[in-house]
Amino acid sequence: MNRTARPRPISRRKRVLAWIGASAALLLLAGIAVGGVLLWRASDLLVKPVDTQPLGTSIVEATADTVTLPAEAAATSPGVFGLDWECGDDICHGLVGEILELSDEQVTRVLDASSVPPVGAKAKVSVTVYDEDPKAALNLDFEEVHYSSECGPMPAWFVPSTGSVWVIQVHGLGAGRAAGLRSMPALTGAGHPVLDITYRNDPGAPGDENGGRQLGVAEWRDLEAAVQYALDNGASGVVLFGFSMGGAVVEQYLNRAADTTAVRGVILDSPALDFDAALDHVVAGLGLPGWIAPIERAIVESRSGVAFADADSLAQNLANGGPRQPVLIFHGTRDSIIPLASSEEFAQAWPDEVELVVVDDAIHTGAWNTDRDRYETHMLAFLARL
Repeated sequence: MNRTARPRPISRRKRVLAWIGASAALLLLAGIAVGGVLLWRASDLLVKPVDTQPLGTSIVEATADTVTLPAEAAATSPGVFGLDWECGDDICHGLVGEILELSDEQVTRVLDASSVPPVGAKAKVSVTVYDEDPKAALNLDFEEVHYSSECGPMPAWFVPSTGSVWVIQVHGLGAGRAAGLRSMPALTGAGHPVLDITYRNDPGAPGDENGGRQLGVAEWRDLEAAVQYALDNGASGVVLFGFSMGGAVVEQYLNRAADTTAVRGVILDSPALDFDAALDHVVAGLGLPGWIAPIERAIVESRSGVAFADADSLAQNLANGGPRQPVLIFHGTRDSIIPLASSEEFAQAWPDEVELVVVDDAIHTGAWNTDRDRYETHMLAFLARL
């Protein structure tokens, strides 16, 4: 008598293993999805046009003349910095100075502000120091002018002085024109008019079809237009002064423009000369595995429409024979965004053209903040030699 074969029942052990396998696959997919979202959001820092960084710390304690903050990089860097904090629906501003107490958990510094920050308020320590226009922040007379670029009229601050060699300041990522306020008194005091510019896709400035940051590969054309504006309005020559990605904008202009003969010299502060090296530096500094860097690079390249190789100013200088104007670079030893090694490589390749000033304990674009006297001494001596 034939019997119909029945399927052998799945053992409990196999059911458990199958469940574990399915769960692990789902967790892996979820992890990939979450990781992808985090990497996408991280790429915002390189491609989204903003002119200020978020309030990423908080007030621990405060009095009329001191403030205590978590012991994070900017908060523990010596020197003078800006401090912004939430006060109701507004943002209040002050200055932090000397470090009074420092532990692994928190730091107490001198505070110069018109009000006392409330405990627990969201806050940030800023290298830009000032958050107003040149008149309000420094009592420097200025004009709000516009220079014509291919995207439209670009806003700029013009601070007059007695000489005819203008300094054109170019801000970096997450820092608007206020980044240039720190050096304006010394520059104008030495007779240099200052043109502090915006460029495409800045908040308040015209944009292009990309809508985001393009690592200097597109923005250099706005700098070219700013140089022409200076020449059309009485400048006999210009000095280009770039901060962070602003340094990339300056170098892309110098390596791509047909005519740079108006440029007398170049000042760079923590310049983004090699975005691959910068991304590797950030990933390593965060203690993340190295394989994250190429993934993040691919995301940034896709979103910006720019290949890192096309924004590599070090490689471009090598291909073009090096800088044609004298260059002064400031870079801090605690820069967690742009590696000091990139500036060292630039200076070592062309020692006769490039002067590098390394500032101990300075964070990204924080050399002026940490050692203002040394910064301005080197800057003014460099300008006097041009």
